[in-house]
Amino acid sequence: MDPLKIKLHDLSGGKILDVATGHGQFLRLLVEAFADFTEAIGIDTSENNIEIARRECRDGLLMEIMDARDLDYPDGYFDTVAIRHSLHHLADVDAVTSEMKRVLKPGGLFIVCEVFQSLDNERENSQRHLHHWWAAVDRSQGITHYVTFTKSEILQITDRLDLTDTDIFEYIEEYGDDKHQEILGQMIGRCKDIIKMLRAGNGSEELIRQGEDLVTTFSRLGFINESALYVLGRKALF
Repeated sequence: MDPLKIKLHDLSGGKILDVATGHGQFLRLLVEAFADFTEAIGIDTSENNIEIARRECRDGLLMEIMDARDLDYPDGYFDTVAIRHSLHHLADVDAVTSEMKRVLKPGGLFIVCEVFQSLDNERENSQRHLHHWWAAVDRSQGITHYVTFTKSEILQITDRLDLTDTDIFEYIEEYGDDKHQEILGQMIGRCKDIIKMLRAGNGSEELIRQGEDLVTTFSRLGFINESALYVLGRKALF
């Protein structure tokens, strides 16, 4: 069980903002984890992501197209602000986290969850390299996507927010064999689709070769989630 659910189950989320919400998965997790909430908003710059989020999210969750560097909310509007697995997608991390802190009320809860580079074993290395290959492909298409941070780099980002009462912990989601094989198949299928896209668009031969090598490695070693680092903290009252 995600330890975040345990830590939030007796708290009120109040007004919640999820930044870089994607398809709204983390916002859905948050509203289910908190004891209650009064408002829940997910924002993303991608119109396609927001369209999907609006279809998939339950009633009562609001999805907005918005640049996180310039949030259209007053100071101290939210009781909870959150961002998951998206810091390495941002062109200006500090600008986004500063805006999140601005719209968070004093004493409000700031939640960061971010996958991080791990060198513990070859299987995790294979996924890290795969993730970084996806990032390189995105950058070749003009999409902002960088390699994942190390744990210390994530902590440097959150340290600059001067949060209080911080709670820091790691989590790796584990699956049964059937789910494991399903996700492995999805990962390999996505890689093959990207390779086809690169070939059709005269993409980099080096990126194509790297993708083929990673499909081979992933098929041999299997799938394991990257470790995620959670940082929870409160905005200072003064």
